[in-house]
Amino acid sequence: MASVVGCVLAIVGFMLGYFLRAPLDDLKDTDEQTVTGLAKVEERALTSDTTIGGNVRRGKTSDITLQASEGEQVVTRVEVSKGDVLNSGQLIAIVSGRPIFAVSTEFPLYRNLDLGDSGDDVRELNSLLSNLGKASARSENFTQSTLDGIAQLYSGYDLKAPSSGQDEVKEAQAAYDEAKSDSEVDDEERQTLLEQLDSAKAKAGVQFRLSDFYFLPSGSPNIEKIVKRGSIIDSEEPVLGTVRSGESTVKARVDLSQAEKFETGTEVTVSTTDSTVSQEIFTVKEISDFKEASGEDDKIPPGYDVTFESEDDFPDELQDAAAVSITLAGDDSDKSTAIPLVGLREDPEGNYVLLPGADEKCRVSTGEEASGWIEVSSDCITVGDKIVVGP
Repeated sequence: MASVVGCVLAIVGFMLGYFLRAPLDDLKDTDEQTVTGLAKVEERALTSDTTIGGNVRRGKTSDITLQASEGEQVVTRVEVSKGDVLNSGQLIAIVSGRPIFAVSTEFPLYRNLDLGDSGDDVRELNSLLSNLGKASARSENFTQSTLDGIAQLYSGYDLKAPSSGQDEVKEAQAAYDEAKSDSEVDDEERQTLLEQLDSAKAKAGVQFRLSDFYFLPSGSPNIEKIVKRGSIIDSEEPVLGTVRSGESTVKARVDLSQAEKFETGTEVTVSTTDSTVSQEIFTVKEISDFKEASGEDDKIPPGYDVTFESEDDFPDELQDAAAVSITLAGDDSDKSTAIPLVGLREDPEGNYVLLPGADEKCRVSTGEEASGWIEVSSDCITVGDKIVVGP
């Protein structure tokens, strides 16, 4: 009886061992299998975007500086606003009763000018007035035409032009009046004093007063900052405001390999490195000749300076000297046969891919690589085929 029981137990133990081992073997086989998949061979562009660093250049700034004067000056009128482009002949402001005109000349004038004066500066003044349509004379002499032109400039803003020689007229008038009532002065002396009075009146008249003029820098200057009405101007720092002149652009230094991509007219996007401004459209304006390394310790590498201009109005948000990223989109027109990088394999003989169900390796040549894809060429695959991907 005991032998029968032992035999039964042995059979039960064998059966339990078999059924328990079978799932474990299945798990072992599954764990040893390699997970693979299939990917499609595609035709796609593999040119990646090119991104370089650059900086904003907002032209040159300069102060609207008043002529030196004693004491503080009060701004009683302001005729321009931030962002305005200053034109020659335009009234900027009135300070302590004195107008400040913006004018454009070949060189800044340097002295007050009166009727009878002459020189290169008078010629430049006459040219200025002629360009403004205020006078026709272009000579080097301060003539009646010059005087009339200055008077017209002021009267255009309901202002009276300054005059010179009034003190001399007053002195001559006083001397003549006194002589008329003095019995001891003879007629000849009175006649001399009368002639001196007439001469003083003839010389007195409208003058060019240097302190009323601000000479504009070149390059379409615009108001960047201007004082408010009622401001007090310090005599030691008589600054009325600031103008920025010159073209606003973005500039970058590129090396030889990059320069070929940035042809004149090429479109790029510009964004600030802090992402406050993004995707502004610019185009390549010009490319410089090759330049050697420059800056302290040659921090600026050798290469070509590329200048970019805005297609629309230059964005106000792009501040002067701001660091920006300049992105040139890849050329999507050039497409090629490509596979995912995970499908490319390599052995001592070179690169190859595996085709599902095929016994042999499909040898391929490779080309451009971008965004996880690589260009391939081979006689054994074409666009639309599937390849094995995975380990």
